[in-house]
Amino acid sequence: MFRDFDIYFGGEHCPYDSVTIYDGDSTSAPIIKKVCGLQQRMEQFSVGRQVLIHFNATDPPKADPRGYVIEYEFSSRFVDVDTLLGGERGVTHMRGTECNVRVESNRETTHFIHSPKYPDLYPANTTCTYILDGLQGDQNLEKVILTFEQFAVISELSGHVSTDSTMYDNELDFITCPNAYVGIAISDGNMKATLSSTDESNFDHTLCERFDSAQSLAGPYVSSGPRMVLQFGTTEKLSVDGKHPLGFKARIEFKTDFGIPGEPAADSNVCAFRFRSKTGFFNSPRYPANYPLDTNCTYDIIGKEGQMILIHFEQFALEPDDKSCKDFLEIHDIFMDETGQEETRLQARYCSNAVPGPRFSAFGSHHMRVIFSSNSAGTGNGFKLLYEMRAALKEEIPSEDGALRDPRHCGNQTFASDDLTWGFITSPGIGANYKKDTLCDWLITARPGYQILLTLVMLDVEGSMKDGTINCQKAVIRVTRENEELELCGQDFAFFKPMLSTNGSLKLSFLTAPDKVNGLSGFNFSWTETRLAQDQSECSADNEYLCTYSKLCISSSLRCNGQENCGQGDDTDETHCDKKQGDSNWIITSAFIFSGCIFAFIIFVFCYLFKKKLEKKQRRKRRKNRAAVMSTASRGRGRQPYRGSGHKPAAGASQNPETIILADDAVSRFVHHDATGIVPPMQLRSIGGGSQTFFG
Repeated sequence: MFRDFDIYFGGEHCPYDSVTIYDGDSTSAPIIKKVCGLQQRMEQFSVGRQVLIHFNATDPPKADPRGYVIEYEFSSRFVDVDTLLGGERGVTHMRGTECNVRVESNRETTHFIHSPKYPDLYPANTTCTYILDGLQGDQNLEKVILTFEQFAVISELSGHVSTDSTMYDNELDFITCPNAYVGIAISDGNMKATLSSTDESNFDHTLCERFDSAQSLAGPYVSSGPRMVLQFGTTEKLSVDGKHPLGFKARIEFKTDFGIPGEPAADSNVCAFRFRSKTGFFNSPRYPANYPLDTNCTYDIIGKEGQMILIHFEQFALEPDDKSCKDFLEIHDIFMDETGQEETRLQARYCSNAVPGPRFSAFGSHHMRVIFSSNSAGTGNGFKLLYEMRAALKEEIPSEDGALRDPRHCGNQTFASDDLTWGFITSPGIGANYKKDTLCDWLITARPGYQILLTLVMLDVEGSMKDGTINCQKAVIRVTRENEELELCGQDFAFFKPMLSTNGSLKLSFLTAPDKVNGLSGFNFSWTETRLAQDQSECSADNEYLCTYSKLCISSSLRCNGQENCGQGDDTDETHCDKKQGDSNWIITSAFIFSGCIFAFIIFVFCYLFKKKLEKKQRRKRRKNRAAVMSTASRGRGRQPYRGSGHKPAAGASQNPETIILADDAVSRFVHHDATGIVPPMQLRSIGGGSQTFFG
């Protein structure tokens, strides 16, 4: 032991002043330690009976340190290292210590360690540290599994140790072992404290007394990384229980550590795990560190009858590779046939360019299998997947049957007909923010001989699709036609071209993550029932329209409906709609004018006839009034002979009939006679040479 040590410190490897301790009698012997600087209570042990100490100082000296003072002891009470190692391969003594041992893995190896002098009583005042190191590297990562096969480290207890085999690990926290103990350090902090100073050691588990291998105290104890530290210590006062053996013997197993929670489903070097809890998670090997090369892992999520499984990803980052799918993840549904054999159906396969969205197990399946595979070149951070068991749905696609309708499941089934040849599929509450934990399924079925054309109208779903990569982690739209599936999210229309079903139906699904979503406006698709036609003769019915370029035959009612129904690159069903509308307007206007003219003509004829009838009626009324006046005048005054007051001719005077005219009074009488309806006088030639005047 160096009671005092103060040598000039020139650097980590002591290039100037130094003390070198050899485990033998010459400088060719193994070096126990080379040391410089300031040290406190430094103890060094030799394996053999001789030690060479070599002190080197520079000239001139670099400083004026004190130097060193050594105490040494020759004793047989020290631990016999050869016996302690027991010839175990991979178990070595840490030179310079009394009994510290390092156990190193040789890849999936098993080793044994024991206390000094086992199976006899261990020595007093002894502290031995066992460092258990598994493989650690880019390709190798192991965990340590410690199991006690024999244990009898007797101490005076100030706590209580249960010998019940059902004792839980948290009971170990109450164990104190003042005279002899075995401490197990698993956490990084406790391992660091144990290796730095035995006086301040901290352990995750402290053991003492006697128990057998069937009890839970015997382990196994599993490391959280590639290292575990075990320390055995005694004081001057030893206790015995009168039984044999004494001390401990432990089995050390190094197993490949995939860093995956779950129940192992195969040998330790096989990456295969099962998960049966209601909720849980699993990840790629070593996550969040890069996964190893040439690795294949299988994860089975097994539910119960009447359950379905939801999975969603917290992280997904495989080796970037634009050209091929070298590292990949596959999702399968597992069914059992009538003979009890597994039937596997592939749901999806993902590579580096696609972050998966939420998924449910297929209808009728309660068992999912996830397969991860990496190749020999390139790696990434990998993935973390969360899963949840839920009550299964009663139907694959929501129907109108109220007894089967599930409030957790939105969507519907649509069957095309003569009266229903197109329609829309929209996210729940489109325009408002969609919710988390959404599951919707729609199925559109065409009539025999027809297909379904799906066209994107509006897209506002969180996620991104750009530069050849797809990230639909929180919300995803899936369009399925037969065995082909397309995932869609984001806001870019360019990633979705109008899709024509290969048979008579198309399925569309919308899922959002159960934890949190941003909740954007959603989406809107239009669907059209159609069929392929090579020429006009195949689409010539009155209720059909042949799209010019796509050669799709659609319902003529879809012409100029404001929605393109002809498919990719063909908008002929919506062209010339302004002219058609103009022609229609002209026809309507012309019809209106013509109708107006006819109406005006009818009114004119009616007015003319009415006017004529009115005039005729008025004439009748006037004649009637005149006749009445004449009748009245005739009844009130008799006919009177003319009594003129003019000059009479002299007697005997000759009268010339030609010169005889009416007298003035006669003329006046004529006028009045006309007014009264009396026949006026007329001048007549006399027959036989005379003339007469008559009054009528």
